Amino acid sequence: MSNVLNNRLSVTVDPAVITEVKNRIEEINTLLPFLTGLTKEERITLPKINRSNKIFVEDTLDSMRQNGDILPAFINVEELEKDYGLYNELKVLALELAELSEKINDTRILAGSEAYSTSLLAYKMFGVAANSGVAGAESLYSRLRERFVNSGSSSTEDDIPDETDQNPDAA
Repeated sequence: MSNVLNNRLSVTVDPAVITEVKNRIEEINTLLPFLTGLTKEERITLPKINRSNKIFVEDTLDSMRQNGDILPAFINVEELEKDYGLYNELKVLALELAELSEKINDTRILAGSEAYSTSLLAYKMFGVAANSGVAGAESLYSRLRERFVNSGSSSTEDDIPDETDQNPDAA
């Protein structure tokens, strides 16, 4: 369990800020109306550019520009240029958005960890108070203890306590 005295976050976000961020995300979606979604199967089966075949695409594009008369008319160099250009432009955006997404997720994990660790400590303190006969502590402790009765049976990954917290009464 983390040290609850080492509170790395002490932040609240104004709901207006959340609304503004959501508006700006919508604005990005509006600026890029061509963005599309893929099915799970498409993500798996579509051929993808990697380092080695990126060079192949560039070499092919150069060859097509210089020798387009060899190719049939249905192979369109302009469309290849547009697709490859879009790939490169979106890569820059994807990297920046991935960094932002990672920061948001990491901050969310830290905030959740601090909230959960403090909750576990408070739960244990309610148990100590209940064992000491403090009025009202037994009902609080019993209500919170229900969370750990069948720990892990219907929990999501985010809800499962780590191994040391499976039985919070043990500490």
